[in-house]
Amino acid sequence: AYLVTLWTYGIEPLFADRATAALFFHVLGALRRRLGFRLHAYVVLPDRVRLILGTAGADMRWMRLTVHRLKSRFAREVNTRSGRLGLVWQDADQTLALHGADEVRRRADFLHHNPVMAGLAREPGEWRWSSYLAWVGRGRTPVAVDLPVAEADRRAAHVLRTT
Repeated sequence: AYLVTLWTYGIEPLFADRATAALFFHVLGALRRRLGFRLHAYVVLPDRVRLILGTAGADMRWMRLTVHRLKSRFAREVNTRSGRLGLVWQDADQTLALHGADEVRRRADFLHHNPVMAGLAREPGEWRWSSYLAWVGRGRTPVAVDLPVAEADRRAAHVLRTT
């Protein structure tokens, strides 16, 4: 799995607009269905997107190609719909390899707390544009996620204990 951070061009708060954030999730979901990558966790903040993505065989080249396609597809869509021209994303993005389900869980927890640390929400569950609710099993999220095996097993064990 990989933790990917994408910044908007000029750190513009592009995703403060609900329609733009919804469009990003539409593009992300469609590309996921088409390419078949795993989406473990995400958060969309006004000026950036953080994703934890999984690939078959942990191929960094495939991950870079997937991120490039996501950025270009979204940029084309948002520019077409808004009638604007120009850059949408910073050229640089950050991709960090994650090793094992425990590291994915730790990074997802940090990622889900980003809106709280940025002063955008008091609790992670208040932020609409993240996968937090799927991780805690309390509701729907803009795009479904693939929980790491250890996390899915832990949640199943909790459900069995409470029933």
